[in-house]
Amino acid sequence: MSIERNKQTALAFLASLSTGQPDASLLDDDAHWWVPGMGTIDRAGFFAISDAFQSFAKEPVTMEISAVTAEEDRVAIEASGRTELKDGRIYANTYHFLFRLRDGKIFEAREHNDSQVPAALFGSAFKESVG
Repeated sequence: MSIERNKQTALAFLASLSTGQPDASLLDDDAHWWVPGMGTIDRAGFFAISDAFQSFAKEPVTMEISAVTAEEDRVAIEASGRTELKDGRIYANTYHFLFRLRDGKIFEAREHNDSQVPAALFGSAFKESVG
């Protein structure tokens, strides 16, 4: 796949997060995701985390992309996310995503963010809701 196509796929996946329904068709069947405080999780684990987050949010997180860089099979994206939680508090975080793609699909993602933000807002309730 071309570098431009890889960028489009990674950006489309992040855009799908803003709908509350991550686009599974953009992920390889063997996709895995590294998340601070949770380590490496598989595709099913990623969707469990997404569902758990949505259970706390009033609406899906809005992702604002600030930079995109791509080379070979990698796409790096800097972004910020924001949403209001059901209890009225605001979730706002900054991210650096590193996606690796194979045959047009994401097979590896590393999500770097300020892990203190979810820890302060959710405590252990978030991890418990994931299972």
